[in-house]
Amino acid sequence: MNPITKPAKPFYIYNGASARAWEHEFNVDDSEKCTTIKSIKDEGKDVIYSIIADDLIEEQVLKIEAELISAFGVKSRGGFLTNKVSLNPE
Repeated sequence: MNPITKPAKPFYIYNGASARAWEHEFNVDDSEKCTTIKSIKDEGKDVIYSIIADDLIEEQVLKIEAELISAFGVKSRGGFLTNKVSLNPE
């Protein structure tokens, strides 16, 4: 979540299949997600990580990820997430 926004808002949804979520802070690319992380760091703040659920099967994880992305929306479609794709839950 982005602590610069008041209240803090999520800016990226990730299914958490590894520690990859934290890797984005160290392996910076030119994506909008990494640009947001850089702006948070430039403000002297830390990204807020929220774990929604643990110990789920892959089908459950993907469904929750898709539902959250759909609910918050991606920036390219008027939402506020930096995810590149808007997933549609089944």
